[in-house]
Amino acid sequence: MIRFKPLIGITPWYDYDKRLTYIKDGYIEGIAKAGGLPVLLPLTVDEELLEEIMARFDGFLLSGGADIDAVYYGEHNRPYNGEISPYRDRMEIYIAKRAVELNKPLFGICRGIQVMNVALGGTLYQDIFSQIKDRELLKHSQNAPKWYPTHSISIESGSIVSTAFEGDTANVNSFHHQAVKDVAPCLKATSWSADGIIESIEYKDHIFAVGVQWHPELMWQKDPVHLRLFEAFVAAAGESRGHFFK
Repeated sequence: MIRFKPLIGITPWYDYDKRLTYIKDGYIEGIAKAGGLPVLLPLTVDEELLEEIMARFDGFLLSGGADIDAVYYGEHNRPYNGEISPYRDRMEIYIAKRAVELNKPLFGICRGIQVMNVALGGTLYQDIFSQIKDRELLKHSQNAPKWYPTHSISIESGSIVSTAFEGDTANVNSFHHQAVKDVAPCLKATSWSADGIIESIEYKDHIFAVGVQWHPELMWQKDPVHLRLFEAFVAAAGESRGHFFK
């Protein structure tokens, strides 16, 4: 019996000037360390190719990166909305929707949580510091080492995130100016920072659909607790399809 590792497709970053597809190593190494076979996906908006990708891969990781075009959640782009990657928007929103329809594991990190929420009908703050005026916000774009946790989160008991962290609190890093605003109808928020910013969302009736606002791919090397979400994701990908062949 040969046991094949779950095949995980990771969405790429893209440099439009250099026409360069790439990704930081924390995503690749995190999936590999958790027992998966990581593959950097091609950047494409060809739906025929995307459908073949959806069929062949066991799970999908939506990586961090540029802001989402606000048109996808019914708004105009404001001056504080940042760099937009139109190809990534189309590709990742397609993958998020189809992964939910096909009940294939989906893990969104930073931009990834935002893509998940928008793809499934939610909205975003285009810039939390410009749009949230009723309370004082934490520093969500840290000037500390990328692996260093700069604030804590409160986690809903019984959620996938709480199971991974084995508790109702965790310490996380922070590199974002956008965040989930209105949670998509099929999703629920499962963790928050002290200022009320949503830090994770989950799809209740799905094998594994989790988005987190922080960057565990930058933290697990220093603190193995941040590898646990990768492990839960890869395990779900293994369950979603048989990996034993004679």
